[in-house]
Amino acid sequence: MINPIKAVFAVFKTYDYRDKFLSALALVVFLLMIIKLILFPYGLFGFGSMSIYTEGIVASKGIQNINPLFIDYNEADREVSRLVFSGLMKYDPVKRAVVDDMAVLTISADKTEYTFTLKEGMKWHDGEDVTADDVYFTFHDLVLHPSFQNEILKTNFAGVEIERIDEMTVKFTLENPNIFFISNLTTGILPEHILKNVDPFDLLQNDFNKKPIGTGPYMVTEPVEIFQNERTQLTLSRNPYHYDSLPEIEYMRFVVYPTMAQLLDDVNVVNGVVKVTGDYLVDFDNNRRFENIVYELPQYVAVFMNMDSKILKDDLKVRLSLQKAIDKDVLLDGDVDKKRVDTPLMELNQEEWEYQASVVEAQGALKDSGYIYQEEDTEKVGIRYDEDGNALELRMIARAYKEGTYQYEDALKTVDFLQDSWESIGFAIQVEFLPLAEFNDRIMARQYDLLLVGQNLGYNLDTYSYWHSAQATPLGQNLSNYRSFQVDSLIEDIRSTFDLEKKEMKLTELAEKLKEDVPAIFLYRPLYYYANDSKISGLSMDGVVFPSDRFSGISDWKFEK
Repeated sequence: MINPIKAVFAVFKTYDYRDKFLSALALVVFLLMIIKLILFPYGLFGFGSMSIYTEGIVASKGIQNINPLFIDYNEADREVSRLVFSGLMKYDPVKRAVVDDMAVLTISADKTEYTFTLKEGMKWHDGEDVTADDVYFTFHDLVLHPSFQNEILKTNFAGVEIERIDEMTVKFTLENPNIFFISNLTTGILPEHILKNVDPFDLLQNDFNKKPIGTGPYMVTEPVEIFQNERTQLTLSRNPYHYDSLPEIEYMRFVVYPTMAQLLDDVNVVNGVVKVTGDYLVDFDNNRRFENIVYELPQYVAVFMNMDSKILKDDLKVRLSLQKAIDKDVLLDGDVDKKRVDTPLMELNQEEWEYQASVVEAQGALKDSGYIYQEEDTEKVGIRYDEDGNALELRMIARAYKEGTYQYEDALKTVDFLQDSWESIGFAIQVEFLPLAEFNDRIMARQYDLLLVGQNLGYNLDTYSYWHSAQATPLGQNLSNYRSFQVDSLIEDIRSTFDLEKKEMKLTELAEKLKEDVPAIFLYRPLYYYANDSKISGLSMDGVVFPSDRFSGISDWKFEK
């Protein structure tokens, strides 16, 4: 039998020097390709093509739904969607304002009519022209349809009349002036010629969401790849039809990991990592390839008190005792990724609203409210009771995260601190960590006394969705079921006030009222870090509201030679 290896070498010896050189070169290239596949299964960060930039994202769910009408439900989807779609307006982190994007905006003198004139020559990724029909379709036929499945977005356009003026012009008419309305028009526009026959109710599950057609600087040309351990990957190609300046980077690649630990195992394949938090910051500090860029978002984590709860509903002193028992400085001691907050109004100086913890005052408030310790208490030692013998007992729910993740450890630490603090003054706290689906169901049903969760105020910092009485519904975001005629009036006045000085006065009044009523305990504002390997210049996290806002300046990103 002929030995194949000896046969190859026998043939190789018959080559002249030129053939031997070319053969050896081909063998080296082949071996490098094998090494590349083994060491860099998701692509190279600095080898081969310099027009690929790879980002690592940690998200509980991989890339699933790039449709801009549904990106509120998954952070990985928001990142990708920002590059694939564009809106009539866009948020500019440099100006810290919403500015023109696909259209030029004109606002009427009474601030109720918003007229958009589309820019000339814009095309979809498939080469079709963009017209006013697409804008009308997106907001009138989809968002305002009764069966549309994003209640937050639908609420933002409630009562708005939408009119197609001509092929390039659309007008939105509001019932009342709303200084925050403009931010709603940053929502990505969808193509009517592709989706016009899709029922709005079915849009959430449509195949379009995984391989969409948009107008953004990048487009989806290949399906999402799914790897072992629930990792997903999507590579976007530069859009040759883009109406604005084209980026230098030809391909943007996103690799999504369920946990930061898994990402760190593959850290050699990425150029940048979004939202590094907690103890993982040390891992990137110790990796000389990365520098960490700190940034803040307009969001907070709070404990919301259900104002329909029997114990909390009409007893301000009980709510005040819960707040006074929490020493936020002790809770946040040593944390490099949290910043104390005391009011949900991000525009205001938090230091001016700082609340002082006092166990003595908390104990006094409970005693004044009629809750005392009973010496004969044997089953629940250390619990207060009212005069009818009812225990001071509250149910608290929080979201359950995958064990071993930073979110799991952080939630556990926070809940333990809150529970210990409250039980030390006589409360009995029943805590439930719930899977996401059950957690959301319980929130909609308002089946809790206390709820630990975060809220992001978005581009407009509008408090309507979170504190107006109209939002104290199963589908609303008023998680405390807080109802106040005075607060409603203030929120409505702030919405209709375009005078910045008057707006500041109203915001201060609103903060005072929330401080008096104590519908929630505002704990902290997360700090995040973007780990960047310096392969590109021009990337900035200043002024971002969502991490994806960094892409607003992607045309300025340049590879360092």
